Amino acid sequence: MVATIHQIDALCTVRVPLGASGSLAEGAVGVLERADAVETVTSVDVRGVSPALNETTVDLEVRLEIAADAADEPTSRRTLERAVGVRAVERVETVEPDAPPVAEVG
Repeated sequence: MVATIHQIDALCTVRVPLGASGSLAEGAVGVLERADAVETVTSVDVRGVSPALNETTVDLEVRLEIAADAADEPTSRRTLERAVGVRAVERVETVEPDAPPVAEVG
């Protein structure tokens, strides 16, 4: 059985440990992809970076593919807020699937 996947946009802050492999964006994506219902992160835009002693806090705007059972906005927000390494979730919006292209006539 194939699970239905939905997309959401989120504005969030995650903690990336110092010494994590890859870039800060890759580390932040790894934090988000460990959340229970998150299937994958399809786009990421780093909005801010705050270095600290043991971690770097990264503000992100992301588009996530999320399992259908967590697709509504309140459940998506709770899923992200409970994930290890997620410091804050400021906004979650459901993304409507793209409409099929309009056929040209003529």
